[in-house]
Amino acid sequence: MTQKDAQAITVRGAWHGEANDPKRHFEGTIIASEYAGIRKGTRARITFGHSNARSQSAEEHGTYTLVAGSRSLPLMSFTCRTVGTTGRHVTDESQEDDWLAVPLAG
Repeated sequence: MTQKDAQAITVRGAWHGEANDPKRHFEGTIIASEYAGIRKGTRARITFGHSNARSQSAEEHGTYTLVAGSRSLPLMSFTCRTVGTTGRHVTDESQEDDWLAVPLAG
């Protein structure tokens, strides 16, 4: 499955906590969803679980998990939608912005 084929979920919100804090989390609201069972307007929380093992590839460093309502979904990716648009190269993750969550297939 490519990211183009995946069912995207857009979440408006911000990260809370420092990057190295194990309790760091993202809180926001679903503003668009192609994923069945995840509705617009639902509150969402995203966490990042670090891998304890030393690894060589990026996907082995840890995983993002989206919790919205009673659903908990492991994510293939979680990226800021506005980074990379004209004039935007970085984002202040503590400020609200639109983020794209792509659930893992399965």
